[in-house]
Amino acid sequence: MDTEQDFLFFNPRIATKYNPFYEGEYLVIQSYPREHKLMVEHRSFDYKKAKSHCELENLAHDYTSFSLRIFHDDKLWEVNYEGQPQSISKQQNWRVAQEYLEAHYATHTDAEVVVCQCSYPYFSSLTSHISNSSQPITSWQSLTCLLESKGQDIQTCPNCNASLVRVDESEDDDFDFDVMMNYADQ
Repeated sequence: MDTEQDFLFFNPRIATKYNPFYEGEYLVIQSYPREHKLMVEHRSFDYKKAKSHCELENLAHDYTSFSLRIFHDDKLWEVNYEGQPQSISKQQNWRVAQEYLEAHYATHTDAEVVVCQCSYPYFSSLTSHISNSSQPITSWQSLTCLLESKGQDIQTCPNCNASLVRVDESEDDDFDFDVMMNYADQ
């Protein structure tokens, strides 16, 4: 038996969110805060309507910002003042592998999908290993979690080259400030 949810896809506003993007289509996307999936607010083939919608969204939101992109050559591009592709966007429609999304939402794991400043999602997990001096060390390990390249160990973002290394916060608790002050006095 059909339910009300089954008929929602007759509503173009809802259905178009699940359609693939088309060449030359303008997308108004949420550019801040960034999520691990692309947040598309509006889609149109009319540059002026898309630009106007983007400006209205930015006026209406205090803690969220939106940007206009065009879908060209299977990527998102920034547009120039005429609505033509200008430069490739740092923010793309990343596809995270399902097992990493499941681990991200699991409550019993020290791991999560983290979003780089450029919007690239990666998987960060707490790992332990033994140092050369036989001491246990806890650190954050960064892995790619995209469908195409999942599981590769990374230190810098493949998209913007930013450092992804996170220092364990507990190491700060062991820092001896007295030793540092004595060293500085010498």
